[in-house]
Amino acid sequence: MADKKTNRGQAIDMQGLVLANETTVAVGNMKVNARGDQVDTEGKVVKTKTEQAQAYYQSNPKAAVKTVSIKDAVDVSATKTMEQAPVAEKPKATKASKPKAKQPKMKEVELPNGDIELVEDTEE
Repeated sequence: MADKKTNRGQAIDMQGLVLANETTVAVGNMKVNARGDQVDTEGKVVKTKTEQAQAYYQSNPKAAVKTVSIKDAVDVSATKTMEQAPVAEKPKATKASKPKAKQPKMKEVELPNGDIELVEDTEE
């Protein structure tokens, strides 16, 4: 971690503080040190955090984490056949026999009461 500065401008090495005090008994009634290890009244480690976690997962098998892919399963044989299959050409669009009717140009006109009305544009 980078050094942090206090309000007075002094530099504090937060990572160094964490490492220096990880065996110190934490404040509170849980009887643990800063790492999360269970300690006795004298501050000696009774059970480490990893031992606690392993015991929990052994006694609660439903709590175990299962690794699952969020992607759909890919069939390798299907992808190979798709790569070998020829690409079908798109049919070309033919022109319609009827010509499209010409749409008159319209413009918006604001009326004095604030309404907007579409009017055929006669300026050409």
